Amino acid sequence: MRDAWRMGPAALDVESRERHELPFASLEKAAQTALLGEMQRGDLAHAAWRGMQPKVFFAERVLHDICGLYYSHPHAWSEMGFGGPANPRGYVRMYFNRRDPWEPVEAQSGNEEKAARKNRRVR
Repeated sequence: MRDAWRMGPAALDVESRERHELPFASLEKAAQTALLGEMQRGDLAHAAWRGMQPKVFFAERVLHDICGLYYSHPHAWSEMGFGGPANPRGYVRMYFNRRDPWEPVEAQSGNEEKAARKNRRVR
């Protein structure tokens, strides 16, 4: 994995310099997106890839690792409504359809006001 992360971005940068005469980070967004799309499809073939398949690097490292990193951060948890792991507080109410005091009420269509009122007490 360490070697893949060393080779992949370096090879992408080489591809970028050959095609656009700029490092990948200096490209406009459209050109970056196009190169990433070619990586995803496996259309990149510079010798800098040293036998590693760009398509596999994209699927197994870029998507897998970056999504994992993003969703491991508490800010991402808040964006999707996940209150986080039970530790260190632990779950108190271990019954069906009961929330702990720190868990927010889910707003459903038609009861947004009620959920907002209840969620003011959530810490």
